[in-house]
Amino acid sequence: MRKPLFEVRGLRIAVADERRAIAGGKGPTTDDGEQLSPGWVELLNGVSYSVDEGEVLGLVGESASGKSLMLMGAFGLLSSGGRVIGGTSVYRGHEYQPFFPWRGQDDKRSRKEKKQRRIAGTVVASYTDSAWARLVGTEVGFMFQNPLGAWTPDVVIGEQSGEALSEHTELTSEEIEERVYNALGEVNLPQSKRLFGAFRHQLSRGMAQRAMLAAALTKAPRLLIADEPLNGLDAPVAASIMELISDMQEKRNMAMIFITHDLASVARIANRVGVVYGGQIVEQASVTDIYHHPKHPYTAGLIGAIPGASSERLSQIEGEAPLLVDIDRSGCSFTERCPYATDLCRSESPEVLVVEGTEVRCHRATELRLRGVGG
Repeated sequence: MRKPLFEVRGLRIAVADERRAIAGGKGPTTDDGEQLSPGWVELLNGVSYSVDEGEVLGLVGESASGKSLMLMGAFGLLSSGGRVIGGTSVYRGHEYQPFFPWRGQDDKRSRKEKKQRRIAGTVVASYTDSAWARLVGTEVGFMFQNPLGAWTPDVVIGEQSGEALSEHTELTSEEIEERVYNALGEVNLPQSKRLFGAFRHQLSRGMAQRAMLAAALTKAPRLLIADEPLNGLDAPVAASIMELISDMQEKRNMAMIFITHDLASVARIANRVGVVYGGQIVEQASVTDIYHHPKHPYTAGLIGAIPGASSERLSQIEGEAPLLVDIDRSGCSFTERCPYATDLCRSESPEVLVVEGTEVRCHRATELRLRGVGG
């Protein structure tokens, strides 16, 4: 049996919510036994997924469904106000628990954050063990949904692109600079001192995203993390970036986790798809099964909204996606928008079922026959 290159097991994430703090009550308990204070609410409760060597896993769903949380949290890269409270990340057999080791004191956390070091547009905090920091710094590349904001404003692009190699390898500055120039050429950017010495405000959004991919490629990564890499790009630019990412992934045989709300784009590149709703992966299967034989009503609703996916007119999912902090976990989180919901759906949260090779969280998955692409 093939072992995953990267695996997330039981990831739990909580955020501070002012309304909950006012209402009082206990916060969640972390995996290491810490009781969080009132105001903390658990958004992700036991999320698990994996990606094999050379495989592309797509995570799709509406905005604010928890896609980026479940990916960035696995690397301890959450923004202020959120923290990982449980779970394990495993990369090539190396286990890591991306907990924040603080005890609720803001001043302590501030001191921790001041010790963070920036590595090629990302941050690897000083409390991670050295082996994990080295793995992330040399074998995992990142592309973020805000390519301009991901770059430090007062450090030139070329210097930031080589930070990971400087931090974790014995390469000379000349060798690192050559790698950066080569990577810029690979992503069709000028191999020039002018671009190497440019600041982020001197780049267009498309150039900044290409430069972010170049920074990732300098490490020769085995795993590429692409978090909404097409966000905010004009259609022609987005298409060229998508083609470039696909070419680089295939050329280097990198594993990749690709986050998007666009099912049409992920169909072009992914081998397997996880559909995310309400902070859970509600369905996970091959691209073919997801698009042609969906098992979850939410997945079928997303497919029905793809232009040209069905012989009938576009459909829509009724209602609005709930805020993660407001979801009632006592039942299925999709109940209020689901045309097939029953009393069981409202009273009991569904466990993961395996139906015809698809992993799905739906009480009625074995009986529903949902429409997919071309249906």
